[in-house]
Amino acid sequence: MAKHTCTSRQTTSFCAIVAALIISLGFVAQAQGSASRPFNKIWTVALSQYNGSDETGNSLTQLLNGTIVVGGSDANQPNYCPPNYGGVWLVAVTPSGGNDMWQQLYSTCASGAQSTGYVAHTTDGGFILSGGDFDNPACSLGCGWFAKFDSNGSISWQHDLTGAIAAGASQIEPTSDGGYIAVGNQTTTSYVLQALVMKISATGELQWSAAFPETDQSFPGAFEGGNFTFESVQPTPDGGYIVSGVADAHFRSGYADVLTVMKLDANANVRWSKAYYGANWLSGPAGDAKYPIFQTSDGGYVLSGTVQQRSYPFEELFFLLKLDARGRVLWQTGYGGTNGYYDVSRESAGGVATADGGYVLAGQSNIFLQATNGWMLKTDGSGNILWQKSYTGLTTNDGNVFEQIIQTSDGGYALTGSSWTSDLTYGGPGLWLIKTDSAGNIGSCSCAQDTNVTPQPLDLRVFKATFARATPNLTFSAVNVQGIATSITPTTIYP
Repeated sequence: MAKHTCTSRQTTSFCAIVAALIISLGFVAQAQGSASRPFNKIWTVALSQYNGSDETGNSLTQLLNGTIVVGGSDANQPNYCPPNYGGVWLVAVTPSGGNDMWQQLYSTCASGAQSTGYVAHTTDGGFILSGGDFDNPACSLGCGWFAKFDSNGSISWQHDLTGAIAAGASQIEPTSDGGYIAVGNQTTTSYVLQALVMKISATGELQWSAAFPETDQSFPGAFEGGNFTFESVQPTPDGGYIVSGVADAHFRSGYADVLTVMKLDANANVRWSKAYYGANWLSGPAGDAKYPIFQTSDGGYVLSGTVQQRSYPFEELFFLLKLDARGRVLWQTGYGGTNGYYDVSRESAGGVATADGGYVLAGQSNIFLQATNGWMLKTDGSGNILWQKSYTGLTTNDGNVFEQIIQTSDGGYALTGSSWTSDLTYGGPGLWLIKTDSAGNIGSCSCAQDTNVTPQPLDLRVFKATFARATPNLTFSAVNVQGIATSITPTTIYP
């Protein structure tokens, strides 16, 4: 969503239309392309020594022509409507070397009022975007913004999602009928989040939407008026959808977040739903991490993201959770650890299934250098670690965070996020984009270092969950977001 500070669970979750490493689960290599050169680049725009850079990479995808498109947010560049600044920033580069193809900054006639949540490539060679629009009085906490682009960044159609205080999507994916499925949440008049799923036609009409409120009967520990949000969705071969999310819970030990998984048919009717938590491990906070889920060749599912300890030091781990076709747990593994009182593994953007039958996860951790760095690890199909690496951008002692990872058509990986500089005057995040080979290497760049953690056991149990479907009063409304070309030269870390 827009470049706004999130001050509550409600705005955080929508803002993270929002934030933070999951993930096109999607681009599992087409035909193997020609080998491409790895790179490590950061795009920054500082307005002055007193107003540092403020750019982020929130999501990325690879188009059918090989172009890598990063969807991000920018606060510092003049937009099409002077004297306003900022909006949705899209940067498109070649897969070989990350050379600039095009850049566009999209906005209404306001400053910093639009932001990217998720981008996904489409079969016509373009891509679809879900994000946020905070310049529409129809939504007091922000509207969802949905837009279809061609491969050059021109908008084919666009709409704001109105009818609620706030409503939007954390993920959007193409469907086999040429349309799109999107999930996220809506905010009710009592400021409670309800999980939301939306079906959109190929030409940009909202065909239907369904909301799922939490009640005290939803699962053991659930309560009436608890917040519930969908974080990830994937179409399934039967024409339906598999959806993951996070719901509020209240246990004897206090309030907590609980993982949820739902299997929906083509019309969003619930086939089954489950909640997952243990005596020691729960979901990471909603809105702070993404929870990508995808179907495996055996008819089951794999869920990834972040789990957190119930008690001090509240350690956070990346995780993989393997489920059967009915959502029962087959195996589960955590990845990360602790190093001192405050140095713990942090949020995962989640993971993607890889063409070799394994998984790759990415996010951030500060257990290696006592500073936040991007972290990625590759596993086999059973969750055993094959390799793991920590990555730095502009600095090795400040914030370097991955927000999403995809596998590219050459078998390597592309990751986007934010890289900070520790400069006291120019400090701020820049849009960060890395391209690695299939082993996670960036050539000979010292910005990638091997790490050494071992898998950890988890204790997540499965509980039957019940969420009644409701029909929200949501509509697509006209909006006029316009783009302007930009030409920021990135800082090249490698090559």
